Amino acid sequence: MQGPSSADGTSPSASSFVTRRSDTEPRYRLDRVWRTSRGPVFALVVAAAAYLLTRTSFPIQDLAPVFLVLVVGIAAVDGSRSGVASGLIMVAYVAYADSRPGHLFTYTSGNLLRLGIFAAATLAAGVLAGVPSHQAALLRTELLAQTERLSEALKAKREFMSVAAHQLRTPLTVIAGYVSMLQDETFGRLPERFRDPIAAMQLKAREVVALIDEMLLAARVQRGTAPTALMPVDVRDAVRKAVDRAEPRVTLEQATLSYEVPSAIVAAEVDPDHLAHILDSLISNALTYSNERPWVKITVRGGSDVRVMVKDRGWGVPEAMRQKIFEGFVHYANPEYKAKSGRGLGLSISRELAERYGGSLDLVSTEPGKGSMFVLRIPVAAS
Repeated sequence: MQGPSSADGTSPSASSFVTRRSDTEPRYRLDRVWRTSRGPVFALVVAAAAYLLTRTSFPIQDLAPVFLVLVVGIAAVDGSRSGVASGLIMVAYVAYADSRPGHLFTYTSGNLLRLGIFAAATLAAGVLAGVPSHQAALLRTELLAQTERLSEALKAKREFMSVAAHQLRTPLTVIAGYVSMLQDETFGRLPERFRDPIAAMQLKAREVVALIDEMLLAARVQRGTAPTALMPVDVRDAVRKAVDRAEPRVTLEQATLSYEVPSAIVAAEVDPDHLAHILDSLISNALTYSNERPWVKITVRGGSDVRVMVKDRGWGVPEAMRQKIFEGFVHYANPEYKAKSGRGLGLSISRELAERYGGSLDLVSTEPGKGSMFVLRIPVAAS
């Protein structure tokens, strides 16, 4: 399988990566130059000010400790390189100021000793004080690189999902069509021994079609290109329809699915298909991750925003998984219970859809072995 490529044969993700790196490198380089040079520039300004002061009545010996503290501060902020450069400027100024009057850079033994101590202390302080800043700069650079790599990996995953889903959809549609025709006996009477295998093939084909559709929706939502038809929607009716759609599964699993809605209209400005997808995902999630006979209750509340609470008595979610379950292709597998099949996209897509409308989807309470409650919040429709 080969994805789309640019005119020069480079994949879109690779070409965009090159462009982004070339755009950001000059900025990083300028930032490094500025961080290295601003300390010495400031030290030069301070030395010039000290020169003006010493030409009046302020003795240089009172400024030496100030210079030392200044170098330490510069090194702590901008690193050893900037600190040492600033220290050299301070040492050069003191060397000039301490020389004998009329004899530039000629010293008495006392002045020479003091200059040597000051130079050693200043340069050592510039090196040592800059070590933490240098380490922090290295960590910052590594963090930026890791963030960029993560961004590229996420983009590559989105592009792969979209391309893979598009490439798989056509042949799968053909396969599903022929399986359906075999089941309908379009090509002739189907032998009895083939009926169960053909029915299983059709079921699995529908599951793969559903997965492909979900992958396409996830890619479109993440890119912000999912089609949207905003309109006022009565959330009570949306919940009732979602419960009706889940009724066959509820009957099959002998589950209990109930809802509680207020008597007054609870309207939200949202795409009805997207709201239906969120509700279906929450109900399916609650029914899937439960043992024996699942119990699920949906409660709708109005107010400053619309809240839909979906409570179950299922497995619950451990603390370490509370946020991970909202990531793509992640679903909770509890070793204490029978493994459940899941695509791990439902909650991820649902949260991104909710946030697209200025809302949120959160797991507000959970206890392993006792159940969970998810809360969907979406803004009310403007009256």
